[in-house]
Amino acid sequence: MTRTFHASFLLALSSMPAIAADIDAPIIGGMRNGAYMEPVVYSENSSGVSGYVEGSFNKLTDTPYDVDGETWALRGSVNFDAGAGLNLQIDGGYGRTSIEDVGVDQLAGAVHAYHRDDTYAVGAFFQAAALDAGYLDYFGDDTVADYLGGLEAAWSGDDGTLYGRAGYGQARWTDYSADHYMGALGARYYATDNIRFDVEGALHRFSYENADLDMRSVTLSANYRPEAMPVTFFAGYRYDQLDASAAGLSVAEANSSTLFTGLRFSFGSNSLREEERSGPVWTASTLLP
Repeated sequence: MTRTFHASFLLALSSMPAIAADIDAPIIGGMRNGAYMEPVVYSENSSGVSGYVEGSFNKLTDTPYDVDGETWALRGSVNFDAGAGLNLQIDGGYGRTSIEDVGVDQLAGAVHAYHRDDTYAVGAFFQAAALDAGYLDYFGDDTVADYLGGLEAAWSGDDGTLYGRAGYGQARWTDYSADHYMGALGARYYATDNIRFDVEGALHRFSYENADLDMRSVTLSANYRPEAMPVTFFAGYRYDQLDASAAGLSVAEANSSTLFTGLRFSFGSNSLREEERSGPVWTASTLLP
């Protein structure tokens, strides 16, 4: 069980499961109450394909024993609108995490199939992640794999979006596997079409025999996209709580804080709000930002 707990602990610290617009619409203008009204241009993504690519930097700022850590990540997401409300979203990402002198390479991907209209989206997802930590060779294998599938739903109003995800899967290392349970709830609030504030709470539990590893997180972020360019600047803060237990008794606890910032380059949308409402709506619930 010691080897399995070691792998699960590393997974909780280092895993990442889960990453210009076309204008082709009618112009409407004319007279109203004797005065000429300026034409209104309605934008839509005529190709039905939209998404983004983003790069980010994450820095641990408050950790037990002042452990130093950072992550560089590159992620992308593309959404295909098949018509009649049917959508397919594909995510991918790579990250390099350094904790003191330990380096971990992370590779992750996800697929979301769902139905969406103007007010809601509901569907299913499957995501997979692999991390490569060289020093795990001493314990038999340097790769940990994590697989997760489940359901997700979102509701959109004039000022924002509420969403939730729940899933189950397996984390595997050498000859061992642990059950992986996940749940997340979040909200996105639009101050304007191009200024958005996000909050998300998530729980990941890894269980093997009578041992459990819980990872709880709360993430706050702000997003700004200038009207003149399809680039979003984002920054935020994340708080994580780690709790390991065996036979119902807590054996280890740790809390950490992370600051992150990055740039997102979008295509197929003209604003943050349009990007979410007609493009990728889901984000992977990661153990690190």
